[in-house]
Amino acid sequence: MDNTANALSEARRRIIDLQEQMSERVLKMAAEVEKLMQVVPPTEARHFLKATCNLPATELSTYVGFAKTLKGAEAVLRTGRSSFPVIKALVSADAETRDDVLARIAAGAQIDTRDISSIKRQLCLRNMAASDFMAARNKKDVAAAVRKQSKTVLSSFQDRMLAFIEELRTHFRKQQDAGSVVRDGLRHEAGQFLGEFESLFGKPAPEAKTAETSSPVSRLAFAYKILDDIACGRLQEFGPQQGSALRAVTGTSGAMFDPRPRKPVSELPPRHYRMRTVELCAGAGGMALGLERAGFEHVALVELNPKAAATLRKNRPDWQVIEDDVRKIDFTRFRKDNIDLVAGGLPCTPFSSVGERQGKNDEADLLMEGVRAVREIAPKAFIFENVEGLLHSKHSDHVASLLRKLSKAGYATSINRINTRDFGLAQDRSRILIIGIRKDLAGSFRMPPKFPHKATNIGLAIGDLIAEKGWSGARGWIKMMEERPSYDRWGNFLQTGALSDTLRRYQGSPQQGEARRAQRNGLSYAPPAKAAPTDDDARKAGFVPGLTPRMRARLQGFPDDWQFVGGISSVVDQIGNAVAPRMAQAVGLAMFTALRGMKFEWEALLFPNSERKLVSPPPLAPEHVSEHGPVGLLAVTG
Repeated sequence: MDNTANALSEARRRIIDLQEQMSERVLKMAAEVEKLMQVVPPTEARHFLKATCNLPATELSTYVGFAKTLKGAEAVLRTGRSSFPVIKALVSADAETRDDVLARIAAGAQIDTRDISSIKRQLCLRNMAASDFMAARNKKDVAAAVRKQSKTVLSSFQDRMLAFIEELRTHFRKQQDAGSVVRDGLRHEAGQFLGEFESLFGKPAPEAKTAETSSPVSRLAFAYKILDDIACGRLQEFGPQQGSALRAVTGTSGAMFDPRPRKPVSELPPRHYRMRTVELCAGAGGMALGLERAGFEHVALVELNPKAAATLRKNRPDWQVIEDDVRKIDFTRFRKDNIDLVAGGLPCTPFSSVGERQGKNDEADLLMEGVRAVREIAPKAFIFENVEGLLHSKHSDHVASLLRKLSKAGYATSINRINTRDFGLAQDRSRILIIGIRKDLAGSFRMPPKFPHKATNIGLAIGDLIAEKGWSGARGWIKMMEERPSYDRWGNFLQTGALSDTLRRYQGSPQQGEARRAQRNGLSYAPPAKAAPTDDDARKAGFVPGLTPRMRARLQGFPDDWQFVGGISSVVDQIGNAVAPRMAQAVGLAMFTALRGMKFEWEALLFPNSERKLVSPPPLAPEHVSEHGPVGLLAVTG
């Protein structure tokens, strides 16, 4: 018995201690949120905390409302070891209920959320006259009966609508002529649905001609218009857009309408099924190339830099490249094009750790221009890439304002971290993605999976390029890169095999300490090398092989046939500023899945030619190098 009593006593002590800690943490969190709201408007504070601190909306409401409802009651809540659910219920309760509950807690009562609901009901009954009580009960009973009947009618309508959508899909699949109209039976059925639609939702104003809007009223109007077109014989095609609109009325996700097989596919969909994108600050085309590989068609790419714009045109002559300042473009011109995605690698120098970090005060900051483009184009989603420095505390107000404006424009926005090394690239390049989905589609997007088994290293990635001028030390250098351990910025082990540092813009000379690090790591980033090393280069004092533009492009994930326009400084800038194509492709595939409901075989699309090909080893002596360069490297294609 003594052992049992001791165990119970110890358990009670530990649990009470933990309860006190949890209560204290909730109170401290409320105090921190209150401090934030003293310098940032509540709406911006909410968006900022949700996106950057991952605080759920339900918890946010409690912390934001604490200062108005429970300020001054901290001592009582602390003494009562009040849990978060109890504090949440008190924040949302009326003042009379709240005062009664706090008095009971101060008197030593143990209160849970069920007690709070009971106290609220008792106080309500106490304040009502008998006649008022009977009237309220009758009103409640009538409302419940109406809701039950409406629910039954709506459920029947939605079930029959789903079957009707399937009939339409089957009908249009069988049509041989694109201009064929719907048969009379389906037209009659659509007419019946119109009458039921009006009784359930009312007759909407014909304000929407497309589904590209987040307004519920406009989506209803678009669905009504489709039914009316079917009933009148005007509808001549029934594709994903029309199916999505009607499915939205049934209470199922419009994004899940997909006429293609549901099993994962290893090929991109046919051209007519692909989605359309407008890209801002397209640079040398890293994101554009990745999105192209993910099944997106580019309606327009905006790029101010003439060399980068020339690079885009040289590699994709059919792309519409707009060589202009984003700030001068009226993006409403693209609204009629039914754009699915707005994307862009908006300038990162205002937030980069190697820049002056002036943030919103930097004239190069175009984040708000990205917001304007989204608002004017009204796409289903957007993706903006930037550096992690954007999340630095000094930019918090700017990020909060950004998130508030995007929410007001109708988008649920999240900020996600992503690293090129997780997608089979030999570069430790960490970035953030600001991703927004139209609120009626919110929750459908998931970040792409990582591929740790596809990890590589600098030696495997660019060994053939390092050795192409006959440097006899290439084999040893490759072996060193394959065996050198890599660590993250905090000193945590990542892998065996060297990873490149983040590729940056042009540097004419090494920064302080960079030359010493190059000697230690066996690779120099500055200045850029004009050609692969030779044995003559290796004989010079302090020799360390440097990265040529082509090597940098390989590390960034550009294909070897991607041509860059400009001198070495311009090309290095274009590569350093680019989004890694494979990373952009992975995010693009994830977005395609969210908006179209299509499943992909990730590896088949991201790593189509990942076989390692072994050729004969390079010669040991420089005199044995042929005029065509060395052979004998472990090469990775793809």
